[in-house]
Amino acid sequence: MPDTVTIREHFKRLADFSGREDRASFWPYAAVAFAIIMVVGMIIFVPMMMSAMQEMQQFAAQHPEQVSVTSGPSQYSISVRGDPPELMPKESILLYLVATFGLAFVLYAAAVVRRLRDRGKSGLWGFMPFPFIIYSSIQVPRMFSSIGPGAQSDMTLFFSIFFSNLLYIITMIWLIVLLAGQSAPERDGE
Repeated sequence: MPDTVTIREHFKRLADFSGREDRASFWPYAAVAFAIIMVVGMIIFVPMMMSAMQEMQQFAAQHPEQVSVTSGPSQYSISVRGDPPELMPKESILLYLVATFGLAFVLYAAAVVRRLRDRGKSGLWGFMPFPFIIYSSIQVPRMFSSIGPGAQSDMTLFFSIFFSNLLYIITMIWLIVLLAGQSAPERDGE
């Protein structure tokens, strides 16, 4: 019989990769973990974007000859001509990615392994999406840093990121299907 784990017990078992876990225990925890990751992501992302917007507005005020500002009831945009300064530090983006992906890994890893084991699968199936999201997370900043006035777009890089994201989505769907299935019968020794 798979273990029934309460949401509170999940937080105590973040490093416990042993045993099994039924669907009824896994999905409520998965929803709570997702909400926590979203809230933490917003706590990091919103101030980061607000700071970048303030820096853009200051740049626009100091360099009106390089900037076009468009504002209306439901829009506000700043277009910069020429070579603008770095307005979104790479360290901020890195902090956001490390915090959200790291938190997701910590919150989900053990529960996913237990759930997959309950399905009669190896916990390694949980790593299916990782190569694709890691590749895209590394390459997207590289692609954006290569875009600029007079720069030639690297379409090979763009399509490799597109294909990686497509594979990420496919593997995430497959992982969700694996996690959603019925429990496998217990084998001797489990």
